[in-house]
Amino acid sequence: MNHYYTDNSDLDSLRREFKFYFDNEVFSFTTDNGVFSKSNVDYGSYILLKSIYQRQLGSCLLDLGSGYGPIGIILKRFHPDMEVEMVEVNPRAVELSILNCTNNRADIKVHLCDDILKLDQKFDTIAFNPPIRAGKEVIYTLYEKAEKILKENGHLYIVIRKAQGALSHKSKLETLFDEVTVIERDKGYLVIDCHN
Repeated sequence: MNHYYTDNSDLDSLRREFKFYFDNEVFSFTTDNGVFSKSNVDYGSYILLKSIYQRQLGSCLLDLGSGYGPIGIILKRFHPDMEVEMVEVNPRAVELSILNCTNNRADIKVHLCDDILKLDQKFDTIAFNPPIRAGKEVIYTLYEKAEKILKENGHLYIVIRKAQGALSHKSKLETLFDEVTVIERDKGYLVIDCHN
């Protein structure tokens, strides 16, 4: 069975476009079959954005598992001088991300990549809405790799629902980072800030 975190480019295409409003800014996103949350920006991503967009995010940010691009594109709008990169394993999502960056006038590098260590770069901030259906083994490996590509004093921000194992994920993150703090709780979602 194809999931949004795999190469599902053989699925029939049915593109659609929607507007998304965030802090008096309007964004336009094109989505398609086979990508996560194709009808609107999902609530977890919204809570993550709301929690971090006014923070000091440094000079370079990675949107990990970027889907069709809402997190990276929105953060770039509010931090125009910050270098933003996106990484995604789903080719269709990468194609949509590139289109959405163009349509929202966001100068962002988008990578089709199955291993973030190949990026050969370190980041001040990593924003991550984990693909829960991929399973803990996949996600925990991404946490481990994310820790390796953070700059000194860099932050990993994740959003996860309590019902989807947020507390066990937090325990895993505590084995990788000196400080792991829940900075937002909303409708069962937790936003967790991890840094050394």
